[in-house]
Amino acid sequence: MKYVGFRSPLSAMLDHVDADFTIYEEVGKVSMEACRLIKRALGKDYITLADLPKIPFEKMNKEDRCTLTKAFHNLKPDDRLKLERRGCS
Repeated sequence: MKYVGFRSPLSAMLDHVDADFTIYEEVGKVSMEACRLIKRALGKDYITLADLPKIPFEKMNKEDRCTLTKAFHNLKPDDRLKLERRGCS
């Protein structure tokens, strides 16, 4: 059984599931400080378009502001930007 071109035991299980799936797309990287500011301001680890006025952009560096602006550009009203910490590489 194949799922999106990959062979795995999981593909057989997913082939028989009738449910919603969440698809994550990495849209950019922001600093840990920007994540802390956002989480502190919103009290959650994701952002929606409705949250924009609450985000302290003035306290962020230019690179983080640019990354977030690009990410918001394609965001739909019911979409979320999830803040996720990644391991060191």
